[in-house]
Amino acid sequence: MEEFIDFDNLKRPVLVQFYADWCSPCKTLSGIIDHIEADIEAEVDLIRADIDQAKELKEEFFVRSVPTMILLNKQGDIYWRQTGVVSPEEIMKHVWNVDKE
Repeated sequence: MEEFIDFDNLKRPVLVQFYADWCSPCKTLSGIIDHIEADIEAEVDLIRADIDQAKELKEEFFVRSVPTMILLNKQGDIYWRQTGVVSPEEIMKHVWNVDKE
């Protein structure tokens, strides 16, 4: 991930999925995300960050284990953070509610 993202000036909320290719739970979560990707992207921008490649991003968000998802509101604040595999319903519940409260 070479692109620079200004998390202080977002046009839309952002869901960042941190993963690693060697991580089995990450593969499970990626399958869940793949299944609901269109629904997610209708509401927020989705970024997938391999922790072995995106080391600066991993450090910026203090990611210590994977899979980790971080949902940022439009102001760049962390709205929701989840480590581990989570259901598609749980993901969408937060995606639908970010910036609506």
